[in-house]
Amino acid sequence: MWESPIYRFEEEVTEKGKIVKKPFYINVTYSAPRNLDDPGKALKGVLNKITNGLNPAKTHILDIGAAKLRNTLWLLEKGFNVWAVEFPELRDRLKDAREKWKLAEDKYDNFHKVTFPSDFIKLDHKFDVIILINEINVMPIPLERFAMLSLCREKIKDSGMLLWHQWRGIAVGQDKYSEENEFIDGYLMGQGPNHTFYVEHDKEESHEILYSVGFEFDENMNLHKLPANSCYSYIFRPTHTNLIENAISLKKMISVKRDQKKVIKDVENLTVLDLYLKELKSIQTGGKDAHKYHLLASRIFFEILKEQINKPVIENEINEGRGRIDVVYRNRNKEGVFKNLKDLRDIKCPEIMLECKNYENDLTNNEYSQLSDRLIPARGMLGFLLCRDKKKESEVIKHCRDRQKGGSNKFIVVLDDNDLIKLADFRKNDNMEGINNFIEDFVKKIID
Repeated sequence: MWESPIYRFEEEVTEKGKIVKKPFYINVTYSAPRNLDDPGKALKGVLNKITNGLNPAKTHILDIGAAKLRNTLWLLEKGFNVWAVEFPELRDRLKDAREKWKLAEDKYDNFHKVTFPSDFIKLDHKFDVIILINEINVMPIPLERFAMLSLCREKIKDSGMLLWHQWRGIAVGQDKYSEENEFIDGYLMGQGPNHTFYVEHDKEESHEILYSVGFEFDENMNLHKLPANSCYSYIFRPTHTNLIENAISLKKMISVKRDQKKVIKDVENLTVLDLYLKELKSIQTGGKDAHKYHLLASRIFFEILKEQINKPVIENEINEGRGRIDVVYRNRNKEGVFKNLKDLRDIKCPEIMLECKNYENDLTNNEYSQLSDRLIPARGMLGFLLCRDKKKESEVIKHCRDRQKGGSNKFIVVLDDNDLIKLADFRKNDNMEGINNFIEDFVKKIID
């Protein structure tokens, strides 16, 4: 993987009345900005803010996709230790790039050259700061983006930060992006056989992509006022394990060499939700993977219903810290199942509570009681119990009816892996009515 910055594809074209296949190429190094000698005003503001208070001599920064070193040289001049990562093809092809890399090597003892991909993959070092500036959005293979971010997760310190900075091409030049140049999940740019690639992830997409590999958005590091309207910047912190490690088979990916002479076919346009579901199937029941299942299942639930609920708060404290609920979502009161249950069945649900049980055996009375005890009008009367396999649904419904009867009006919806997969299929097909009906039908079984 990544043996070359050039990706070979084919397209069908008509020549002399016949349909023929012609090769075309994407060269990711062609995306490097031209005629930029420093970060520019907006990016300088971002870099100044994220490095404020850091001791340059003790701070190690990984600049991935360093191109002509416009950011690296600026950081080196301030005394930071910088590892610059780039394809050798870019360094060798451009005269000004060769000059900048030679300058860095000759002038700065705090400069470290990292050849991509071989030296980068083998790099056994933990960094305080990793910067990804217009890097992920020019990679044409979706799975390779997740691989790159997974490697970043491996190479960052527990106290480190990752900068995701992206050009907002569609926002400032929408006429350049149309159905005519759509490709995979983005767009082909340029004419002739040689192209670049561009994909634009919005705020929610980028945050979920980073969460999937173990990072979480730092809400306290507000950078949205610093970049120009044509860019956005976010800081992410390593907070949890990589949730899609098995799904992407990272070690296998980086060990398989791509034959540069072969045409790349059948590229999977994999989303975060696709990878979450694939990972779910690989998790073993039991205590060892309980926390990972907890994080993964709660995120799948959010991805399915994200228009109706806010992002999950994990292990939310209640009763002044004397108790915990696995996951809590705030109801956004938008059109959908939760608004329907409130308006049509008078089921109060300002918050949606979720408990995740990675058990091999059947759920017992204790698990139902645990969630039921946490359902109160002030928080909400609707909770979800996620498990690996409901096994006997008739028994599940009996337990749920026990919590609802007697005027308590507490509703517990039980979903297992198969249910999540079915709901995710509805989601991927934009069938929100199917999602709403599925949950409402379970509630109806409790009442009937």
